[in-house]
Amino acid sequence: MRLRNCALPDFVSSMRLEEARWIATEIALHIPRADLTRDRTTEPLVLNLGSGTRRAREVSKPHIDRLTLAPLREAGYRIVHSDLLEDEGVDLSGDLFDGAFQQQLADLKPRIVMFCNVLEHLPVGLRQDVPKIIDRLVPAGGYLVMTAPRSYPYHADPIDTLYRPSPEELAQLFPSMKLAGRAVVGCGSYREEFLNSRPSRRVRSVLRLFFPFVRPKRWLSHAHRFFWLTRPYQISCVVLHKTEATNRELALAR
Repeated sequence: MRLRNCALPDFVSSMRLEEARWIATEIALHIPRADLTRDRTTEPLVLNLGSGTRRAREVSKPHIDRLTLAPLREAGYRIVHSDLLEDEGVDLSGDLFDGAFQQQLADLKPRIVMFCNVLEHLPVGLRQDVPKIIDRLVPAGGYLVMTAPRSYPYHADPIDTLYRPSPEELAQLFPSMKLAGRAVVGCGSYREEFLNSRPSRRVRSVLRLFFPFVRPKRWLSHAHRFFWLTRPYQISCVVLHKTEATNRELALAR
């Protein structure tokens, strides 16, 4: 999700195949079909924050839609895609840190919120506000699906704070929710990407290393990938459940 005039990318489009497979498995394990949920007073709805465009989800990386979104539609949920900028496949555009837009999202009463590969691109001050914003959006009985890089190259779009939390650290951000699923998912390496690319692209990738003065920030993102030639990318993934019991426990603790 692009935020506060930051030209950030379509974050969900960076979701890797293995990450999408893990989410698909957890959806099958933990998230009930829409017609089996106890709350029959509101529409069964999934809020996909930082959704990116339809092209990003269905063409550039079709595993995003096929593995993480299609199963939810098949289970009876309507999916609302939200991003900052208006574009094809974005249902609601707005700034997540704007109070009025937060209320618009909260009024949807989503049973599931997806928030994948966003946190590392937020300035620290904004990142610290995320838990209370997301907590407001997830109702009692609802679920949060969240991912963030654990071991991953620097990728500035336009910033990367190098925030690389563990699944436990992600879960700790949301004391009102219980951990339903967690994993550090291995997602291949740059060596695999390099060897699977066209010969001409491999040559350009190596030559690019010798020109750090040309677009230095992009060069740093490119050069840093080579540290993952022999070690896997890793993504921290969690599914959190806001149970009514947890809410009562927090109320008593206060």
